[in-house]
Amino acid sequence: MHKYTQPLLHTFQALQNTTYRKLWGTACLLYVARMIEMVCLSWLVLELTDSPSKVAFVGIARMVPMAVFGLIAGTISDRIPKILILKYVQGLNIVVSLVMLVLIQSNSIVYWHSYLSILLTGSGWVLDFTARRALYPELFSGRILTNAISLDTASLTGSMMLGSILGGLAINMGGFSTAYILMISMYILALILFINISTDNPKKQDNYEQGINETIKEYLYTLRSNKLIRSTFLVTLALNFFGFPYMLMVPVIARDSLGANELLFGILLSAAGTGALLGSLVIASLNINRKGLVYVFGSIIMLIALLIFSMSSSYHFSLIALFVAGLGTSGFGTMQVIISLSAVPQNLRGRAMGVIALGIGSSPLGTLLVGTLADTYGAQTALGLLTSVGILVMSSLWFLLPELRRKIM
Repeated sequence: MHKYTQPLLHTFQALQNTTYRKLWGTACLLYVARMIEMVCLSWLVLELTDSPSKVAFVGIARMVPMAVFGLIAGTISDRIPKILILKYVQGLNIVVSLVMLVLIQSNSIVYWHSYLSILLTGSGWVLDFTARRALYPELFSGRILTNAISLDTASLTGSMMLGSILGGLAINMGGFSTAYILMISMYILALILFINISTDNPKKQDNYEQGINETIKEYLYTLRSNKLIRSTFLVTLALNFFGFPYMLMVPVIARDSLGANELLFGILLSAAGTGALLGSLVIASLNINRKGLVYVFGSIIMLIALLIFSMSSSYHFSLIALFVAGLGTSGFGTMQVIISLSAVPQNLRGRAMGVIALGIGSSPLGTLLVGTLADTYGAQTALGLLTSVGILVMSSLWFLLPELRRKIM
C-alpha cells in the first residue's frame, strides 16, 4: 500500500499514485465522451422524431445493460484482470462510434440506430463501472480510498459539465459528425493511456466454474444478509427510478419550454455537472463519518431541485436549479461507492458493485414512465410528478434504513 506524508492538498492526494493518476486520466476522457454521446443522441432522436417518449428510449437503451448484466459484470470483475476489462471496453467504444460516424456521414442514420449504439456502449459501461471501482481498493484504503473515489466521482460529474458543453457546441458548429469525431478521439487517447498500466492479477475463486443460477443466488444472499449493502441498493434503486430519468427530459424542456438551441441545451445540462463537480471536490477534501447522511440527503436535495426545475419557465432559473441538483448528486454518487465497498471483503468488491449496478438498472423503468407521461401531459409535468413521489420515497427510506443513520467507517 502506498504511504503518504502530509500532502499540502488533501483534495488531490490519491493522484500521487502513478497508476491511479493514469486511471483517472482515462476516466476523465471516457466520462466526457459518454456525455457527448448522450447529448448527441438525445438531440438527434428529438430532431428525427419530435417525440419525448422516443427521446426517453435513448436513456432506456443506455441503462438496460445495468439491469441485465450488472450482476454478471460484478462477477467478471472479480475473476478477470480489471485493467484488461477496461481496455476491451475502450475498443468496443471506438468500433461502435466509428460505425455511427459512417452512418451519419452517409445520411443513412435512422433513430433506432441511436438505441442500438448506446445499448452496446452501455454494455461496456457496466463492465467499466464495476471493474474500475472494484480496482480502487486494491490501490488504497481508509481516507485515501475515500479521496480516490471522490476524485473519480468528480471526473464523472464534471464530465456532465464539460461533455454537455462540448457536445452542444460540436453539434451547433459542425453537426453530429463533428461530435462523433471528438468522441472517437477521446476513446483512442484513453486506450493509449491504458497501454502502460500493468494488469492486476486475477484471484482464484473456489466457485470459478459456477453457473448463472449460482451467481444470482450469491447476490440474493448478499442482499438478504448484508443490511448495509441492501440499504445502499434500495436508495440507489429509488434515485435511479425517480431522479436520474430527468436527463432525458432536459432536451425536450430546453427546446419546447425554454426556447433553447443545441448549445444552450448543452450549457443547461452542464449546470448539473458543475454543481456535481464542486460538490465532489468538497467531499474529497473532507473526512466524513456520517456517510449515510450525505448519501440520502444528497439524493433528497437532488430531487427537490429537479422538482423546482420542472416548474421553471426561465432559462436562467433552470440553470440554478440544475446546479443545485448537481450538488446533491455528488453526495449520492460518492457515498454510494464508498459505502458499498466498505460493506464487503476485498474479494467480493466486484460483486458489491454488481449489486449497485443492478439498482442503477431501475433507471430504464423510470425513464419509460416519465417519457410516457411526457407524451400525454408534457415533459415538465411528467418530471414534476416523478420527482414529487421520489421525495416522499427517499424521505421514507431515511427512517426505514437505520444502517445508513449510523457512523460508517
